[in-house]
Amino acid sequence: MKQQANFKSPIKDINDRLNSVRQCFNPLYSLFSPGSRLVDLFSGRITFYSPSSSSNEDLHQHLQSLEHTFRLSQINNNNTAIITDGGIKKSQVAIAITHIWSENHIIKSLKVHSINITSLEAKLMAIHTGLVPTMEIEDIHNITIIIDSIAVAKKILESKVDLLQNMFIPLTSAIKTFFSKNSRNKINFWYCPSKAKWPRHQLVDNQIKTNTCLPVFPSKESHLFNKKKECNNILYE
Repeated sequence: MKQQANFKSPIKDINDRLNSVRQCFNPLYSLFSPGSRLVDLFSGRITFYSPSSSSNEDLHQHLQSLEHTFRLSQINNNNTAIITDGGIKKSQVAIAITHIWSENHIIKSLKVHSINITSLEAKLMAIHTGLVPTMEIEDIHNITIIIDSIAVAKKILESKVDLLQNMFIPLTSAIKTFFSKNSRNKINFWYCPSKAKWPRHQLVDNQIKTNTCLPVFPSKESHLFNKKKECNNILYE
């Protein structure tokens, strides 16, 4: 121990300082305990759709299936579609735009701002912004949510202890309530990359890129953002 205390190196100094960036989570929270997780209680009620490969042909086929699924969601009163996306601007302002579609028109357009969060958190903020109000609509049983990152969406089902737990808890709780209301209730995530320029998703993407509003009540810096900033500061010293 004495030798360890006297040992000095850039690697050890970085490790010691990074340990001061504390993680904030509750490892015993009920929603993440075996038997209480979404995957335990509602297996098969959340599905994810993405191309089978990265080829242009598979992407084209996937977009055709997406278009067909979207059209079906607009002719059934018990179905609805959400198109949402989130991004970070150079000013560190995160923006999430959501369009909720029913009967071939946008019935609700939502916009949320935050600052000093990571791009991953911005994507989760977009999913939360779209799903929560949609799940509260009466007589909705099948929700199609269209986003540009399936990997982020799948994190909702992760049960491991994570820095994002504080973002997962309200969203996971709302999904659990939605599924508990009716056995018919389902959520389908569909991948739609911005480069595909699918018209309805492009509408959301363009609004994010052209939006210049600043948040009226900026959020506190996130744990992930703090950790990233601390790493950058150490590396530049």
